Amino acid sequence: MKSKSSKDEEKIETVKEEEPTVLTPEEEIQKLKSEVEDYNEKFLRVVADFDNFRKRIDRDREQQSLRLRGEILSNFLEIVDTVEKAVEVDHPDLESSLEGIKGIHRLISALMDSFNIKRFDPQGEQFDFRLHEALTTVEKEGVEPNTIVEVIQSGYTLEGELLRPAKVVVSKGFEEEGEKIVVEGE
Repeated sequence: MKSKSSKDEEKIETVKEEEPTVLTPEEEIQKLKSEVEDYNEKFLRVVADFDNFRKRIDRDREQQSLRLRGEILSNFLEIVDTVEKAVEVDHPDLESSLEGIKGIHRLISALMDSFNIKRFDPQGEQFDFRLHEALTTVEKEGVEPNTIVEVIQSGYTLEGELLRPAKVVVSKGFEEEGEKIVVEGE
């Protein structure tokens, strides 16, 4: 059993431990300044996150708009192809009709320019599966393999994004008579 004085001493120590630490005015000011800085940093982080979120939403909205315009305009390209084929055919007896078609073609070209649709004809370029659709391959003497030797249908881009790949004929390696390609391991 503990004596009364030892119990009193324990109570005094407990009370001392529970006493709040008293800060000097300078320490209190410094503590408050530190808290203000922490809240300010958190506020700036939230503002930056919100700004990034808003920019991402704007970018996503722009991409969606571009995609929708692309879907609509890609169907329009079939009309362009048909009109271009009609313009290329030479019919002297249909000169006035041909002039009308040429006028339509000019209007369509102006419309495409206003939408920033660009045509590309990759004749002579190296085949790129991201931009071209190979319809067939042919052997061509003096032409590097994987070179586009004929453009069947032009490709189009919309503001730099592929709208329709060019449909092309691609060269394959040329094999001279009597020359045999030997594959290692056979």
